[in-house]
Amino acid sequence: MKNLLLVSNDESFTLKFKNRLNQDVYAFVHSASYESAVKTLENVDCRMVLVDLSDENENENLLRYLKLKYPKVIRLAVMSSAAALDYYMPKQQNSAQMSWRKNLDCDELFHIIDKIIAIDEKVNNSDLVNLVSNFKHMPTVPEIYNQLSILIQENASVEEIALKLEEDPAVTSNILKLANSAFYNAKTGSIRQAIMYIGLINVKSIILTNAVFGNDGLPPETRKIHWEHVSLTNKIINGMYLELLGKKLNNNVSSVGLLHDIGSIVLMSNFPRDFQQIVNRVNSAEGIHISEIEREVIGFSHEELGGHLLDLWGMPYPIIEAALYHHEPFSHEVINRELILSMHIANFYAWKYMGNQKYQQALDIRAFGELGITMKQFEVFFENLKRKL
Repeated sequence: MKNLLLVSNDESFTLKFKNRLNQDVYAFVHSASYESAVKTLENVDCRMVLVDLSDENENENLLRYLKLKYPKVIRLAVMSSAAALDYYMPKQQNSAQMSWRKNLDCDELFHIIDKIIAIDEKVNNSDLVNLVSNFKHMPTVPEIYNQLSILIQENASVEEIALKLEEDPAVTSNILKLANSAFYNAKTGSIRQAIMYIGLINVKSIILTNAVFGNDGLPPETRKIHWEHVSLTNKIINGMYLELLGKKLNNNVSSVGLLHDIGSIVLMSNFPRDFQQIVNRVNSAEGIHISEIEREVIGFSHEELGGHLLDLWGMPYPIIEAALYHHEPFSHEVINRELILSMHIANFYAWKYMGNQKYQQALDIRAFGELGITMKQFEVFFENLKRKL
C-alpha cells in the first residue's frame, strides 16, 4: 500500500479526490496546510505528495521543503483551472516534478499517477541501483549545481546566481551558447541576460550535462561525437516545436535534448568493451533493438540508466521520460506523448545528419502522424535547419 498525501484546503477537491482514489492501491493521507503537512511527513512514510497551489503561496514553499528534506518523495502539483500551464509540464522550477490544472478529470489524474509510480519503480529498480553503486566512472553532481540549488531555494537575485556561475568558465560558455542559439536568439555576451532568457532549470541541465561529458572514463573522440549529437538533438526538438507544432517548448524542459542520452554516455565509460560488442551486434542484424541487447549483456538499458540518474538528480518527469522512452515513443507508460514523439524524431535525425549509423536506431514513422505533421513537412524544416548549422 502506497501512502499518497494530498495538501489542499479545498474541501470539494479533496472529497472528490478521496472518493475516486483506488483504496486498494493507495492509502489516502490529507493535510490542509503547510504546517500540518510537515508534521504528517514526520510520522507517515509517503511515496507521493500532491500539493494544491491554487490558494496558498506557502504550499510552493512546501514543494521546496520536500525537495530538500525528502528528495525520494515524488512531488506533484495541481493549480487553479485558470492557470497558464503546458500539458503536464512542471510549472514551479526546482519543485514540482509535474503539474496539472485542478479541472483535470480525476480518472485521468489517477491514470497518470499510476504511470508516474510505474516510472519511479523502473528507474529505482533495486538491481539497477546496486549495479550503479559499483560504477567506477559515475558522474557526480558538481558542487556548483548544489550551490545553485541553494541560491534558487533562497530566492537569490540574478546577480548573485550569475556571479556563482561565472566561477565555472565551461558552464558559462555553454549557457551563452544555448541563450544565443536560434531558439532563444538572445544575442548576448552577458551571463545575467542569458539566465533570464533560458531559465534556471536549463542552467541546471547544462551543469549536469557538463558533469556527464567530463567523465574521465570517456574517450575524447566518443565525447566529441555524443556532445555533437545531444546538442543537435536539442536544436532539432526546439525548432520542431516552434516551426512545426506552432508553440515554444516549455522553458523548464527546453534543454531536454541535452540530457536524453546521458545513459549511453555513462554506459560507455563503464563498459567500453561490452558497449562495443552491443553496438556491433545491433549493426550486424536488422530489427534488433539496442536496449534488448544492453539488458542481455549488462543487465539494464541505457534508457533505464539515464532515467535513474535524472531521477536521482531530481529532474522533472518529462525529462526523465525523454531518457526512458526516446526509442519507444508509443509505450503505454508514456505520459507526455507529444514531447517523447518529438524527441524520438529529433534523436533519429540528429544521428542521420551526422552520418553516424553506428548508434542510430529505427525511426517509427507513425510519430509524424501522431504529431499532426507529415514526414515531408519535417524534412523541409530539417533542410532549412541544416543551412543554419
